[in-house]
Amino acid sequence: MSSTQEVAITIASYTNPSRFNSRHCKALALQLQRVAPKKLDKAQQQALETLVARGLEVEEIRKNRSRVSAPSLQRPRHATASAWTALNTALSAITSLPPDLGVEAELASNLVGTLFPEGTAFGTADAVALWTHSGSLLERIDEEALRKKIESLVHPKLLVAIERAHAWLGEAIGVEGDHVELPGRRALLDAVSRFSFAISAYARALSIGIDETTDEAFEQFKRALAPIDPMRVAGKPGASEDLDEDEEPTTPTEDPDAPFVPASDDPIDNPFITTP
Repeated sequence: MSSTQEVAITIASYTNPSRFNSRHCKALALQLQRVAPKKLDKAQQQALETLVARGLEVEEIRKNRSRVSAPSLQRPRHATASAWTALNTALSAITSLPPDLGVEAELASNLVGTLFPEGTAFGTADAVALWTHSGSLLERIDEEALRKKIESLVHPKLLVAIERAHAWLGEAIGVEGDHVELPGRRALLDAVSRFSFAISAYARALSIGIDETTDEAFEQFKRALAPIDPMRVAGKPGASEDLDEDEEPTTPTEDPDAPFVPASDDPIDNPFITTP
């Protein structure tokens, strides 16, 4: 038979708030739901439902955060930079044509000087800055009637590729396409805290009525909460690397110092590559 002290210590270990990694919250909630006692009173059932809802809430915020993470911005950013680089390269190649072959070299030189006075260094900027510069160039091409001149010198699909990449990048940073409600700076940390509180509330609900003089109810209590044990995060706040993603504020951006790597020329990897 378990001692009264053992029962009290065990109950306290579950009813006191614990810390969890956000990646584990949904799975833990579903595990607890699966091993819950078959007979729960109204308060216990409500506490369990709240716990599951909190776990799903954490995962929803994680999903929304991933939409604006650096990896999700990398491909559209590189596709946009690659598309502008391709246009600059194509126009620059024409500037080397001998003058006696026509006016194409002069026209191409003027376009390069107008659109790319500093080359394509803007392609190394962060995603938001790149989208802004890209949009400005597209507006200038329309306002200054440069499209026909460009299409008379290089393949017209180069501009189409730029426009498609620009639109893709706009959707990725949230200025075009369907509106996505982005989580607040502390949203993930707050959601994990609510989940932890819901775990404690569920444990308190299960602990009510436990008779410390018998083992049956105590063993059922431990079985119902056993999935929590391997999921706990030990240590003080900020001391665990596992919680870095929970404790850092959410910022919808990427590393502006990340080097530009040209997008793949494989149509499977780069949807903006078109074939004549």
